[in-house]
Amino acid sequence: MHRGDDFQDIRIGLFNKMKSLRNLLSIIALSVGPTVVVSAASAETFTLKASVQTDGKPVGSAEVSLWLAQPGEASTRLAEATTNKTGGVVIQDINEVEDGVFYLRSIGGLVEGVKIPHFETLAVLNPDQRSNIILNELTTIGSIWPVAGMFDMQNGLLGSTNGLLIGSSHVSNLVDVERGTFGHTVLNGTNLTKSETVGRMNTLAALSALCGAQQKRGLCADFLAIGDNSSTLDTLVQLAKRPFVKNDDFFNLFTKAYPFPKGEERRDTDFLPYLSYVPTDFALMVRLVGGGTYSPGRLMFDDRAQLWSGQNWMPGSQSGLEKAIGGGVTRLDASGRALSPPLTGYNDQGLDGIGWGTAVSSDKVWVGTFNKKIGVFDLDGKALGPAQVNGEIGGIQGIATAPNGDVWACDNQLNQMIRFPGGDHTKGEIVKLDGLKRPFAVAVDNDNFVWVSNNGGMTVTRFHGDTPEKVSQINVGIGPRGLGIDSKGNVWVGANMSPGYPVPKIPAGASIIDEFRISLANMKKNEKKYPNGSGNLTMLSSKGDVLKANLLNGQISAGWGVSIDGQDTVFIGNFFGTGFMQVCGQDQKVCPDGVETGQLIHAYKSGVLEKTTDIMVDDAGNVWNANNWNVVPALVEDNPDRVTATMGGGDGIVVIYGIAKPVTNPLIGAVRSPD
Repeated sequence: MHRGDDFQDIRIGLFNKMKSLRNLLSIIALSVGPTVVVSAASAETFTLKASVQTDGKPVGSAEVSLWLAQPGEASTRLAEATTNKTGGVVIQDINEVEDGVFYLRSIGGLVEGVKIPHFETLAVLNPDQRSNIILNELTTIGSIWPVAGMFDMQNGLLGSTNGLLIGSSHVSNLVDVERGTFGHTVLNGTNLTKSETVGRMNTLAALSALCGAQQKRGLCADFLAIGDNSSTLDTLVQLAKRPFVKNDDFFNLFTKAYPFPKGEERRDTDFLPYLSYVPTDFALMVRLVGGGTYSPGRLMFDDRAQLWSGQNWMPGSQSGLEKAIGGGVTRLDASGRALSPPLTGYNDQGLDGIGWGTAVSSDKVWVGTFNKKIGVFDLDGKALGPAQVNGEIGGIQGIATAPNGDVWACDNQLNQMIRFPGGDHTKGEIVKLDGLKRPFAVAVDNDNFVWVSNNGGMTVTRFHGDTPEKVSQINVGIGPRGLGIDSKGNVWVGANMSPGYPVPKIPAGASIIDEFRISLANMKKNEKKYPNGSGNLTMLSSKGDVLKANLLNGQISAGWGVSIDGQDTVFIGNFFGTGFMQVCGQDQKVCPDGVETGQLIHAYKSGVLEKTTDIMVDDAGNVWNANNWNVVPALVEDNPDRVTATMGGGDGIVVIYGIAKPVTNPLIGAVRSPD
């Protein structure tokens, strides 16, 4: 064991079976003395050296605790110690676990002999971080936001296996907890100058320091009072979950606390760069690229915490509505790192461009293409298809897995559905239905009712999977796109256009690309008449009754994909509005005061958010945004400007941290909360 003045050594042993450890720790009082030995199990162990800092200064006498979060259980405190005068502690003989996340917290302490009782820090570790850890303002912010949907001050970190994996893996995109500064992803060229994320983090760090090294400014109480909290950690957790609440109060306090020194144009803070203008919110987000990602349409998670998405076009190509090289399938791991091949993604099976057609079943990934194919992969990216169908098919859009295992696909071009009984991709059968008009999205509820949006009209088609001949049509907005089913069976439908908007005339049998071209021309023709855009959201009951119509009229511009989180809050893509919207769902009790079902909670915008199709909620409570299109002239002109000719498709997939309640993926049937 290392002994010296820089660190206080604490030796602990951790059993692989954590229930046994909890029983043991209930008997042995954890000590802050020089050494505590708890009988160690025979397993691989590691040592953590932690240093608590605030604004670069060491925090002595801080209470540091080591915690373990395991799936479905409140976090367990494994050890605690007090930092020495240089802010250090050492925790040794920590047993590795196969299924869990370690994290460190600190409370209070002394800075230059002055108590800072309200200053708290956090560092969430991934499996590769097993050495020196710095607990400071930035590591706290970067640790909180990706796990905020699973974290509260009473239970600590509490989530599912995939939720804990995703949340802990994404911390390093924002911060490096071993160096106490920013992570590589948020600093790379696709993020740093394209969003406010770094500036927001530094502004919040400077505010947190008012209860730490900058407590001499006398504004700690003001910072805590904005959210009516007792600690910096509690304030930040609250803000991560609702980053749009009192953002102006936080910014105004920052400008008051850190004024410009006389004759200077840089505020009196070491956290650079900071925000210069009031933010619309304090949401933190990063854009993820690679693996063939370019113009993603639909986003879907599997049960391994992997994200899958079909791409309209191939990155680096001058693709658009005149000439195109279609994209393949992108696969990202739990941290957002690309696993699929660069440029092409997975594009064997003759796939050439994918729109809304991405779905995940228990063991397969399904994609529908512009060039009339349905590709099938296993969860490692191995090609299993293309799928076989008992007749002619056209361009494919939406695909969905039913709870009974059936897979349904929308033949957008030939106005028909395709069913794969039991998910057998070799036995596709064409299903003809009355009322289909360019079927776009499909969702299947827990009672096996199939819901299909008809983007060539203004209806949703509803039928039971066992009796497709018995159909009903439900009026919604014009050009309906995405569908989301909440936990009560209500169906939420996003639409491109509001009632009264001129409907584009799409010839029978037109290709998906031709439909895009005609629809865009129609919107261009009417943009002066509808300067705020058009589109809406409709809420249907599980029986098909219209519960709320014309939601978000005048607020959204081309509504698109719809996703529901673990407490039935609704998220909808705002295509021409560039970003997405958070809407109060069926349970008003979880919405901000004064916001009713179907009303807007907040609209998210950023330089890293482009023209959005899909929004998807992950198992940790983060929201993923598909940047589908970017520079529209590059897509529609027959001789585009060469400078922007490769920029028509959207750049990457953006994850917005902590603003949703976790769900259980894959999305099969209605939304599912973690067990």
